[in-house]
Amino acid sequence: MQTEKILLDTDIGGDIDDALCLAYLLCEPRCALLGITTVCGDSHRRAAVADAICRAAGKPVPVFAGHDRPLQTIDGYPLPEGAAALERWPHGDYTIQPADAVEFLYRTISEHPGEVTLIAIGNLTNVAALFQKHPDSASLLKGLSLMNGYFGAAPLPELWYNWNAWADPLAAKIVYGTPVPCHRTLPLEITEQLTIPAAEAEALLPADSDLMRAVYDFGSHWLQSAGVLTLHDPLAAVSVFHPDVCRFTRGRVTVETEDPARMAATIFSPDDAAFAEVAAAVDRDRFYRILADTLNGAVSFL
Repeated sequence: MQTEKILLDTDIGGDIDDALCLAYLLCEPRCALLGITTVCGDSHRRAAVADAICRAAGKPVPVFAGHDRPLQTIDGYPLPEGAAALERWPHGDYTIQPADAVEFLYRTISEHPGEVTLIAIGNLTNVAALFQKHPDSASLLKGLSLMNGYFGAAPLPELWYNWNAWADPLAAKIVYGTPVPCHRTLPLEITEQLTIPAAEAEALLPADSDLMRAVYDFGSHWLQSAGVLTLHDPLAAVSVFHPDVCRFTRGRVTVETEDPARMAATIFSPDDAAFAEVAAAVDRDRFYRILADTLNGAVSFL
């Protein structure tokens, strides 16, 4: 069984789907999770949440708190509301050392040239800092899997709905302008198709292990306030191990960083000669089956 070397960059601690993405990686038998970096407001508490979930799974993984502030200032400072559950789960203590997180990413990628896929499911501040400080890191990656962007026909209700781009537009612009051997994006108009009522979440993904009990504990605030479970981030991980779960289109992605009325707007231009690939469709039933089987311990490779 061939394994995939994975690094995860996440703003875990708010929306439950980050925790479910991490849980999937911890349960996926072909995943060699080499480390986790956290990003966005209170990244040290987000690192503690990631560490607690790994400990609940009985799988120690290196965790580094990364950039706490974006490269391009936004209106607001997002907090990890779910981190209140830390008092109930063992975890390490973390300080905010963005340089350490970026250096950890670079060191790990350099030690395994052409073998590491970086999954980024938060704003792209850490990834952009990596590419800026170590320009060779992009070519050393095997791939990049992003939950980012919105390319749908209908306008978004608010600019911030495109959160992972909006939380640091400049970082998104840098990352989308940097070639990577396999540069893939799972955008909002695709991931929002993976939505179920919050009341049905445990029927699909039972809380029958310490790992899943931790996931729900850290994500309960979000589930209660949102009323739905949208599996944005797990798709970025599942599609690495099951690339046929999505259909991708190749092209160029641009990001607005100047016009306040369009801030962080992402635009996709089809181009077979470009390096970016954006998901255009998802097999919902297959995705749900893979995620549920993996987290429930009955792994399916169908």
